[in-house]
Amino acid sequence: MKYNKLKIVLPIIFAGLLLCSCEKKDIDIDLTTSDWKVDKIRKSGKLISESTDSTYILEFTGAETYNLALDVNACIGLYEIPHKGRIEFQPMACTEICCDSDFAMDLAALFPKMTVYYIMDNRLHLEGEGEIILQPL
Repeated sequence: MKYNKLKIVLPIIFAGLLLCSCEKKDIDIDLTTSDWKVDKIRKSGKLISESTDSTYILEFTGAETYNLALDVNACIGLYEIPHKGRIEFQPMACTEICCDSDFAMDLAALFPKMTVYYIMDNRLHLEGEGEIILQPL
């Protein structure tokens, strides 16, 4: 009986360890070395990510500020990295020239909810209550 349970449990443990070892997450990065193009977002509570054909650019302009270019408007905000892999975004201020798309509005609303960052597959991942995936320009 114990042998049968062991035959079931060991492959599950092995598969879990294998999957965890395949994920390479790099947190030892300088976010200011590149501008980042938004690839896709996933809102909190959603299982599926949304992609876009539009170009939204995130620029970390220094140790504490960032800029985000939307469809029409531009946003600026403050961020802090309390330690590697952890990030805190303050709510951003945006111009209100005209109408941005729903995707752009959802993107801007996600930033204050992001708490973790890492690089995987040459993409910057911001995670928290949802997710933002960006690629370097």
